[in-house]
Amino acid sequence: MSDTTTLFCAQGVVWLVALGLCLLVVLMFRRVRTLYRRIAPLGALAPTAAATDHLPGTLLRSLDGTEVTAGGVREDGRSQLLVFVSGSCPVSRKMVPIINDFARREALSLLYCGDESEEVQKHAVAKLGLSEARFVNDPKLGRILGVDRVPFAVLLDLTGTVQARGLVNNLEHLESLLGVQETGYRSLQGFMTANPNALAG
Repeated sequence: MSDTTTLFCAQGVVWLVALGLCLLVVLMFRRVRTLYRRIAPLGALAPTAAATDHLPGTLLRSLDGTEVTAGGVREDGRSQLLVFVSGSCPVSRKMVPIINDFARREALSLLYCGDESEEVQKHAVAKLGLSEARFVNDPKLGRILGVDRVPFAVLLDLTGTVQARGLVNNLEHLESLLGVQETGYRSLQGFMTANPNALAG
């Protein structure tokens, strides 16, 4: 076999390998896009079903003794964000400043909630840097809204209807809760299921 023939064969092999790699990249891209389509809704992932889709005005007492209302008709014209946290949860500690900034930026009425003894919660509030006036300790509230892990957020509209709910481990998860107001779906997962080509392009 001549050197020229050998060179042509080598080039042919190189081109075949290059084409194979291009095909592999295309297949991997499609696989990643499909995977992303499935994991993108995790911001609104609610592992446990809620007992209700509407929370009537519920009068609660905050840790400092102040009466606060969760749910019901909002006279201040702002949607309400209920966030369930725990002082022993490192993710909760990380998320508190992010949640505070998010609620302020989106003009949401923010109320933190918990489900432990009052002594434990007061320690948690101090540890999380929260105000006792904006923290309620009520086990029934969490059960009604299907909270079984923290940090967990529930977005209520001006009438107390649950707009979105789910675990919130980062800013993207929080922002996904607001997506329902634009898409009309209770979660991004529902939107992506109904619109499988939403990420195409």
